[in-house]
Amino acid sequence: MTISHYNDLGGAIRGVCHAWCEEQGYSNPFCRNGEWWAYPPNGVMPIQIKTVMGKSCQRPVRIGRLILFLYPDGSLAPEPELALDLTILK
Repeated sequence: MTISHYNDLGGAIRGVCHAWCEEQGYSNPFCRNGEWWAYPPNGVMPIQIKTVMGKSCQRPVRIGRLILFLYPDGSLAPEPELALDLTILK
């Protein structure tokens, strides 16, 4: 699994959200009042991403020397049970 590198947390959240939306066929993701929304495939009304994302969709991101796991809605995720071997990153 590759770890995407970002300059800040906001960029990481946007990147994870946009990548998930692209993979799932959602379009035009946007953040309103701290909640991420997107249009589902063939949909005409946006839906909150947190209502449709699964708990296994967390992604590792690197911000400087810090590695975090984020969900597509921007929330922090716990480290997955099958954690990455982070010793190779040192």
